[in-house]
Amino acid sequence: MLISVEHLSKRQNIKEIVNDVSFAIEDRDKIALIGVNGTGKTTLLRMLAGLETYEEGSITKKSGLRVSYLPQDPVFDEDDTILQQILSMDKEIQEFEAKSILGKLGISDSSLNISHLSGGQRKRVALARALLKPCDLLILDEPTNHLDITSKEILEEALNNYEGTVLYVSHDRYFLNKVCTHIADIDYSKIQLYVGNYDFWYEYSQLQLQQAKDQNKKAEAKKKELEEFIARFSANASKAKQATS
Repeated sequence: MLISVEHLSKRQNIKEIVNDVSFAIEDRDKIALIGVNGTGKTTLLRMLAGLETYEEGSITKKSGLRVSYLPQDPVFDEDDTILQQILSMDKEIQEFEAKSILGKLGISDSSLNISHLSGGQRKRVALARALLKPCDLLILDEPTNHLDITSKEILEEALNNYEGTVLYVSHDRYFLNKVCTHIADIDYSKIQLYVGNYDFWYEYSQLQLQQAKDQNKKAEAKKKELEEFIARFSANASKAKQATS
């Protein structure tokens, strides 16, 4: 087990982000965290990356666990060139390796200064930085933002070939189906973990929704039946006791 989360609770500005949540992340899992905007996906990623605190519960990590985190809005040293920024992250990163992955992500000139890059270029450099950093757990917040189709395909291949564990947030359904062994659905401050890709989760969730609707219909039918019984017999003295019951 890579990470064990036990009875985790977190509140932010009075709002409840997660409440008494427990789940586990295993080695080589590719987990997509999904949920509507505002459900606390980024906050949960930051807690797992050790960048944010929580009120209750525990997050236990495997000894020596190395984590690489890609935020939605990456921060750089503006005075660095792209290559300097990449190589400064870890001495194990080789220059030819850095230039190779940058090129695949559409950054052909690694001598450019960070301050000259557009938002999309910054995201690609940050993605290369996260992929190149030696780690056991790769945490990515909206990694497909600002990527064209070719860059997305490169990212898909890189993550599918990645031997470590990946936890990410994305709204790209195609990407969710391509890079996913599990779906973690965060809703109403709870997290439910499903084995499979997005399409499997969607079909299963629709089945659950239909079952809930069927149960509600049965409950409504029973309620109507009881109301009719009460209306029919409440005025009858001999049946009054039964109707009241």
